[in-house]
Amino acid sequence: MRIALVTEHFDPSSGGAGQWTVSFAKHLLEQGHTVFVVTFWEGHHALSVQMTVLPYARFPLTRARRILKCIDDLKPDVVYDGGVGASGNVFHPHAGSLLLSHKILIARCSKLKRLRTAISPRGWFFRWSMARLEHQQAIGAYRIVAVSHRIGNLLASRHRIPGKRISVIPNGVDTDRFDPMRLAKLREPMRRRLKVSDEVLFVSIAQNMLLKGVDTAIRAIAELVNEGAATRLVVAGGNADSFWTGLAAKHGVASHVHFLKYVADITPIYAAADAIVHPTRWDACSLVTLEGLAAGLPVITTTMNGAAELISHGSDGLVFSDPEDTIALASHMRALLDPKERQVIGARARQTATRLTARDNFRAVERILLDAAARNAQ
Repeated sequence: MRIALVTEHFDPSSGGAGQWTVSFAKHLLEQGHTVFVVTFWEGHHALSVQMTVLPYARFPLTRARRILKCIDDLKPDVVYDGGVGASGNVFHPHAGSLLLSHKILIARCSKLKRLRTAISPRGWFFRWSMARLEHQQAIGAYRIVAVSHRIGNLLASRHRIPGKRISVIPNGVDTDRFDPMRLAKLREPMRRRLKVSDEVLFVSIAQNMLLKGVDTAIRAIAELVNEGAATRLVVAGGNADSFWTGLAAKHGVASHVHFLKYVADITPIYAAADAIVHPTRWDACSLVTLEGLAAGLPVITTTMNGAAELISHGSDGLVFSDPEDTIALASHMRALLDPKERQVIGARARQTATRLTARDNFRAVERILLDAAARNAQ
C-alpha cells in the first residue's frame, strides 16, 4: 500500500512527535508498504522512504496548502496526518491541540506581552489560522486517532464530531530499549559523568521547558535542598538560556540543577535517574512519561498530561492537578527520597509499561490506515 505520512518534523531528535513518526515509518516499511513522507524538516534517519521536504511557512494554513498540492501529485492510497496538514484520511494530532498549547504558553508571559499578543493583528491571524486548520483537520478526516481520552473529548466537543469517528490509542513505548536490566549497566558510568554520588537524582526531559513545567521542578527541588535533602535535578532536551540558569540561581540551587540540552541517546539519562519529574502544563500523551515507566522509574506528572490516564496515583506513579503547585510537586518528590518507595512504585511502573508497547501502538494505527485506504478504494 502507498502511504503518505504528513508531519512537521521527520526527525527523531525533534521531540516526541518526530520520534514517533520516524519509528512508525520504519514499522510500515517492515510490513511491506511504500512510504512517502511530506515534511518541513528532515533529520537524520536511515529509512528508505520517499521524502518531500517543503519550504516552511509561518502560518499553519499556508503550510497546509503546500502539503495539499504535494499530496495531489503523489496520489497515495491513504494519507496519515500527524497534525500539520488538512488533507489526511487519518488525523492523529500528537500535540492534541496546537491552539491550546499556544494559549497555555501565552498565559505564562508577562502582562505586557499578553496584551501585545491580544491586540496584534498578526497574532490574531495566527490564532485564527490555527483554529481554522484544526477544524478542517477534524471534520475532513475519515478517522481521528486521539492519544488520550482528554484529546478525544476535546476534539469531539470543539468540532461536534461523532464519537464513532474517534479511536483512542495511547502512545506506546519500546519496552526492550528501556528495560531496567539493560539500563542497569549504564547507571554508574552515567552518574559518574553527571558527578552524582549518593544523591537522589530527579530527571526532567523536555524540549519546550516552559510548557513542560521545568520552572515548577526547579522551585520544587529548591524546597528539598533547603530542607537539607541530598538531591539533584537534571534537565535534558531543552536549550537552557540565561532565564533558566538565572531561575536556578535565584532559588539558590544553581549547583543542584544540571542542564544537559539535547542528548542524542537518552537511555543513559534514564539509567542514571531515580525518578522522572514531568510537571507539564500540557501534553497530549507524553512519551517521556511512558519511557520513564518502561525504565522502571517512578514518574511524577500532572493531570494536564494525557498519559496520566494510564497511571494509578500512588501505585505505579504520582499525579497532581495544578502544574503551578510547587508544594504538591515537592511533596511527591519528598516521598520518593525513600528508596523503598521508589522501588515499589518503579516495579509497578514497569508492569504498566509492558501493556503499552510501541509495536501494539503501531499495529493499531496501521489497521486504521488500512481501513481508511479500503474506504478510499470504494
